[in-house]
Amino acid sequence: MPFSPESIAARNARRANRPNADGAPAELVPITTRTRRPGPAPATARQGDLTATRDLVFTAAATAFARDGFDGVGVDAIARAAGVNKAMLYYHFKSKLELYRTIVRDMLRVVSTAVAAIADSNVAPPAKIERFIETLATMREERPWFPPLMMREMSAGAPHLDPDTLMLMRGVFTAFGRILEQGVQSGHFRPVHPVLAYVTILGPMMMNAVRERAAAEPGRAHLPMFVAIPRQDLIAHMQHTALSMLAKDPTR
Repeated sequence: MPFSPESIAARNARRANRPNADGAPAELVPITTRTRRPGPAPATARQGDLTATRDLVFTAAATAFARDGFDGVGVDAIARAAGVNKAMLYYHFKSKLELYRTIVRDMLRVVSTAVAAIADSNVAPPAKIERFIETLATMREERPWFPPLMMREMSAGAPHLDPDTLMLMRGVFTAFGRILEQGVQSGHFRPVHPVLAYVTILGPMMMNAVRERAAAEPGRAHLPMFVAIPRQDLIAHMQHTALSMLAKDPTR
């Protein structure tokens, strides 16, 4: 059984006081420093690694769901695209359905918070509508998978959205409705059904996002339908369209 450094040191001390039979000093056992085995990484480092892995899974899944739909994507494909094993995927998300809902809720939660803040701001209702449209355009750029994913989901009847996710959708719509009501009360807007106003604004922006994805495929740049539209042009057009639709008729 190997000696520990402490026991070797004690043994050397005894040998130093007890010479060999020929009178020569006793041979001392060299003490070597043992390499310390690396322990677990600091908690902060481990958490950073886990967060990075979760982000990889999230992005890979969002991209795949937007391209192939919920039923067209397998967990194996998501894990492979993320560069992780399935065990790590299931560590972060209990199921494919939970992963899918997490992606949808992420966008809805961010938009709901942003639109509520716009509704609570002190600017005039027309400016709130302009900010609402600009927010949608920004969110779409930050999460390019969301429009095609949601259009697939809604066209199928939203079969994968649970009550908690639908409540987040309600939060976006409710905040938008508050802006409309403020505009009617201030005399800026005509009375209009909030659902019709909502789809009038959101629908074209979602369709344009899907159009841009189709335009990104090779060999389509020359087609008039797939011409690139600058972001600011899109925002300005939708702001003008929305405010024209909401404007109060001066003859009434």
